[in-house]
Amino acid sequence: MLRANFAAAYRTPNLAELTSNGEHELRHEIGNAALIPQKAYETDLSLHYHLPNFTFNIAGYSNDIKHYIFITPTNDTTADNIFIYRYKQLNAHLRGGEAGIDYHPKNLEWLHLKSTFATVVGQCQNGDYLPFIPAGKCHCEVNIEKSQIGGLRNPFAKIASTTASRQKHPVPEEEAMSGYTLIDLGVGGDLQVFRQVLSVSLSVNNLLDKKYIDHLSTLKEVGFYNPGRNIMFSLTIPFVSD
Repeated sequence: MLRANFAAAYRTPNLAELTSNGEHELRHEIGNAALIPQKAYETDLSLHYHLPNFTFNIAGYSNDIKHYIFITPTNDTTADNIFIYRYKQLNAHLRGGEAGIDYHPKNLEWLHLKSTFATVVGQCQNGDYLPFIPAGKCHCEVNIEKSQIGGLRNPFAKIASTTASRQKHPVPEEEAMSGYTLIDLGVGGDLQVFRQVLSVSLSVNNLLDKKYIDHLSTLKEVGFYNPGRNIMFSLTIPFVSD
């Protein structure tokens, strides 16, 4: 299936964008009372190929935004040495794409493979790049699912990786963070205890305890890392009446 779409959008500036003048988290934000509503005109084209055990999707888009409202860092600081950010407005153009694959091998019905990729570039009308634009990301996941293994029903195991590239087009006042790769694991299933079913799972995010700072982090100026290794255990007891 080949699909095309055109959309128009309208947004008025909010109170924070108009009137901010104070500290938010670890930065000082200054609004702009002269902001006017922004208008966007977006076009996208996508290709979809679906089979019972395989799907492939790819899409590209272009978004022209008149009077685009955004916040940007500056080289200024307050008397307390807090970084100052200002709301601005310019005509802008966002363009990018995304793709995804989902595969269930016919001879390995318990195996599920999927991967997605997304990227976007944001520029002002004069060619300058926009701040706070996410870097390209690729997510890959392998899932193993069975109906039963021993006394465990609906068991599953999964491993996933998320790779973010380095933002190659930061604005001059913006620090570009390095790319990173995160590994996540998860296992679980249902247990029958007498007449009660218990759903249990154990997951580990950022398995390798990677030290990284995402490009969109609001704490990167002070060197605060994103979360490290995170271990979670879940026990769900569904109560079902006869």
